[in-house]
Amino acid sequence: MAKISKKDRPEVSKSLKSNDEAIALKAIEKVKKGGDASFIPELLTVLTETSEVGVESAISQLLFDLKEVSGVEAIVNELTNPAFIDIRVIMLSACWQSGMDISHRLPDLITVASTGSYMECLEVLTIIENWETISDQEMLENEILRLQAFLSESDTPENDEMIFSIIEEMEKFIVQ
Repeated sequence: MAKISKKDRPEVSKSLKSNDEAIALKAIEKVKKGGDASFIPELLTVLTETSEVGVESAISQLLFDLKEVSGVEAIVNELTNPAFIDIRVIMLSACWQSGMDISHRLPDLITVASTGSYMECLEVLTIIENWETISDQEMLENEILRLQAFLSESDTPENDEMIFSIIEEMEKFIVQ
C-alpha cells in the first residue's frame, strides 16, 4: 500500500466513520488504492461498529486482499485487542488468505487459539497448515508445550480436538 498524504489522512479517517455508506465506501477505496498499514486499526474499528453490509463487505475484502507484510502484521498486532474479539475470525482469515509467512508470530496465534472459539482455532490451524517451515525451533517447542499445558487444564472440550490438531501440525515443523 502506498501512503495517503498527511493532508488527506484526516478527511479519509473522517469519511471511514461516516454514517453515509457511499462516503464510507469511497474512503475504503482510497485506503485500498493509496492507504497504508496504519489505517488497519481504524478499519477494524469501523468493521466492529458499522451496521452497513456494504461497508462490512468492502473492509473484509480489503483485509482479505492484503499482500504486504506491514498490513498483515498490523492485523496480528490487533488480534488480542478486546475491542476486536467479535471480528477475530475475519482477522485470522485475512492472515491466511494473504499467503504471508507470519510464523514468527506463532505465540500470538497460540494465544488466540487457547483463548478463542472453535472457529478461531480452525483459522489458526489453517494459517499454520499453509506455512512451509518454522525457523525458530525454540519458539516452536515452547508453543507446543504451551498448548499441551492448555489441553491438560482445558475447560473447552469443543476446542480440544482442534487444539490437538494444531499441535500435530506444529510437530511437523520440528527439525530432528
